[in-house]
Parts: sequence; structure tokens; C-alpha cells
Amino acid sequence: MEPLRHLVLPSQNTAAAPPYAFTEPTHEQTRRAQREARAVPNSFRVLVRIIALAAAASIIGVLAHATVVWINTRSVILQQPDGSFQRGWPDHIDLWPTWVMLAAAVIAVVVQLLSMLTFCGGIRRLRETRLHTGAVFFTSLIGIAAWVAAAVYFRLQDNKGKKGWGLWSWSCTHQYLNNGKMSFEFMCSEMKYTFIASIVGAALELISLVIFGVTLIRLRKRESGYSKLYMAQT
Repeated sequence: MEPLRHLVLPSQNTAAAPPYAFTEPTHEQTRRAQREARAVPNSFRVLVRIIALAAAASIIGVLAHATVVWINTRSVILQQPDGSFQRGWPDHIDLWPTWVMLAAAVIAVVVQLLSMLTFCGGIRRLRETRLHTGAVFFTSLIGIAAWVAAAVYFRLQDNKGKKGWGLWSWSCTHQYLNNGKMSFEFMCSEMKYTFIASIVGAALELISLVIFGVTLIRLRKRESGYSKLYMAQT
């Protein structure tokens, strides 16, 4: 039994080392986690972007169709319901409200498509940069301003009536006339839809911006917590 005298047994008072030791994340790992968290898209915001894109695209389609109808029928003389032969359109139609609304819709489509592209492939890395934050706020504010300006102008021009006929004002006040391509009643409904859709587009852009702002604030608070943890470790 003499050789066993040199055998050292573990003390019962000594705590056994855990099988897996916990290692605090390094500062670089923390910063990488922050960038990756910033790049993760908000599902609800993505859905809002898709709906906004669909609304803007539909406005482009509706206004393009109405404009083509006007171009093709503005000089055509047809028999009207009262038996007379005359054109379905006045001598002058103010298309500026249509062009302004079309421009706002095109801007919205471009903004939404660029936003969607940042969810794909290597371009997604742009979402990890500070530049992306500024770009989101800038493009969203431009989109909201474009929608509001277009909707207000579209509505104001419609209220002019006889002082300046537009596609909306003429089609809604002369639904009994015939232009040979499409009923003015249907065109009137299209113009009303365009106005409502533009308001929806502005609201969706604002909602998307608010969601982004709230998400950014939460990330900043989380980053502040990470920074305090890092300072405590140094």
C-alpha cells in the first residue's frame, strides 16, 4: 500500500470545473452582431413595401390607360346619346395633374424597387452600413412629399371644373357622352381610384418610415447596452 501514499485525491471542497467555460464576446464580435441585426429586414415593413409598390404600379397603369384613350379619341366625332354628332372631349384638356401624379407614382415605384433590391444577394450588405439609414429616411421623405403634392394638385385641378378641364373633372361631369373607347363613367371611377390610391401610398410610406425608425431606436438601445458591457470588460 506504500505506493498509494503519493496518490493525490481531489478535494471534496474544490468545485469541479464546468465542462464548457463561458467566454464573453469580443468587441469585434459584438459590432458584427450589431451590423447583422441592422441588416435583418422587418417582415411587416417588407409587406408594407410590397403593398405600396402594388398601389404605385396600379396608378401608373390606370393613368397610362386613360391618357392613351384621350390621345386616340380626342379628335373623333361620334354620335352622342342625344343624337348629335360631336367629339367626346373639349377643345383643351389640362393633363398636368395626370403627369404630376404619374411622376409621383414612378418615383414611388423606383424607391420601392431599390428598397427590395437591398434584400437580395450581395446588395444586402448595404443594409449594414450607416449610409443605408440616411438613404431610407431621405427616400421615404421624398416619397411622402411627392405623393402629398401630387394628390393635392390632382384634387385642386379637379375642383376647377369649367375653368380648366382635366381627365378627372371632365369624365365625372360628362358621363353621358361617348368617346368610342371607354365610358366616361368608368374613367371617372379610375380617376377617383387614382386619388385614393395616392393617399394610401403616402400613408404606407409614412408607416414604413415609422416602423424603420422604431426598429432603429431599438437597435440603438441594444448597441448602447453592448457598448456599456464592452467598457465594463476593458
